[in-house]
Amino acid sequence: MVGVLKKIGTDKMFLISAAVALLSMFVSRPQFVDIDWQTIISLASLLSLIAVYEHLEVLSYGASLLVKLVGTKRMLVQVLVGVSFIAAMFLTNDAAIIALTPILIIVAQRVKLPVILPVVLVNVAANLGSMVTPFGNPQNLYLLNKFNLNFGDFIRMSVPVVVVSLLILWLFTLKFPRDRVQNIELPTLKLQWGKVALALVATVIILAGIFSILPSAVMLLAAFIIVLLVDPQIFKRIDYGLLLTFVMFFIAVGDIGRAPMIYDFMQRLGATSLGTYVSGLLSSQLISNVPAVILLGPYTKYVYPLFLGVNIGGLGTLIASLANLLAYKQYYARVESPSKDYFKVFIRVNLICLFVLGLLGLFLTLL
Repeated sequence: MVGVLKKIGTDKMFLISAAVALLSMFVSRPQFVDIDWQTIISLASLLSLIAVYEHLEVLSYGASLLVKLVGTKRMLVQVLVGVSFIAAMFLTNDAAIIALTPILIIVAQRVKLPVILPVVLVNVAANLGSMVTPFGNPQNLYLLNKFNLNFGDFIRMSVPVVVVSLLILWLFTLKFPRDRVQNIELPTLKLQWGKVALALVATVIILAGIFSILPSAVMLLAAFIIVLLVDPQIFKRIDYGLLLTFVMFFIAVGDIGRAPMIYDFMQRLGATSLGTYVSGLLSSQLISNVPAVILLGPYTKYVYPLFLGVNIGGLGTLIASLANLLAYKQYYARVESPSKDYFKVFIRVNLICLFVLGLLGLFLTLL
């Protein structure tokens, strides 16, 4: 418990959201209905499930098997970028980065491959891949519940961006040589297949709850039980900071939204599809895409522009997405001699992607 509280107490995003929520109480008193409890329960269940899969090292196991099959340095990067893109659809962008970055760094250092660009590309791939599904990232989970979307809606909304994203990522991977690599040795991983089977059953139940096929209580109970069955210590690894951050931003947005001047301003921002898209894209650069979608969601009916704005908006600055900060920390924590060039490469790659995909998002918004 002490460790969990300490982790929450050092979570900068939570501390900022708590401060904003506290200040917002000078505008209006919090109301119970301000909090989207369906989103909170869905997120709590999903975070528990992700923690279970991270504990079982399912993604690391699969990635390790694939890495051993590659023949060249270019293929190595392409495989890990592709795995990151696909894994983020189902296990969130954060989980993809946590699982794949250590493997990438180990392999890159052993085959004498520059580390920075591959780490950045895996980060970008995780952000872009996560937009495809409602459970790929927290902002999509909020949109699912706020606007009563379904799985097909996310597929349709994301297809144009996904096609262009994959093309951009592929072009970046061409910078790597086709030098052959052999006998890549990685730490041995063994899956606990019985527990993996239980996790898959829990996954079906939780996804049914996220799509409102089953009651929220059943979904939350399934998440609680799977953690108990796999390893109760997993409770300590759940990202409670993110969960509380959502609660704080719901409170803040509810309080501030009751101020007539702010309400009118936000209504004007969300009154058009273009205003919704641009405000989602730009606010993500400043406050991150998760609080951006909570801030803008109540004031617009234009779901697609908001979806495009906050998902494409995860590219750009380090704080545009929590996943960006996570990859940044992973690099400096795991590389033997980290370089100060990381930020320079990160900004260059992200701005190129943001420019191209931002224009695509603008075109799709105005279409």
